[in-house]
This record gives sequence, structure tokens and C-alpha cells, in this order.
Amino acid sequence: MRDHPVIENCERTGYPDGKEPEYPICPMCGRECEDIFFSADAEILGCDECITSKDAWDVEECFPGKE
Repeated sequence: MRDHPVIENCERTGYPDGKEPEYPICPMCGRECEDIFFSADAEILGCDECITSKDAWDVEECFPGKE
């Protein structure tokens, strides 16, 4: 006797429906990601994989009057 199709799919592929789920892909770097960042003009800047952040207090360009 055969197993239920869901069980067969899980054994064969690891997923109940037999298809691997689709994951979001960053249009900038092409990697799987969780978050996408946009500019104020609603343009995609990148994702949590290809963009880094820094504390503004550590960035000299944030203090234009300082020499």
C-alpha cells in the first residue's frame, strides 16, 4: 500500500506539496533576502544582504561644517 501523497512528497522533496517554496530575491544583488530598502523617491536601494548601516556619529560626511 502506498503512502498518502503528502507523505510521499515530503519524503521525496522535503515539502508537503512537492515544490520548494519561492523566496524573495533582491533585484540589486540577486541574493535571497528578508528586507528591501527604498530611497525617499521609492527607488530600491538594496536588501539586508547587500546594504550595510553605520552609526551617523561615526560618519564624517554627516558633519559637513566640521573640518
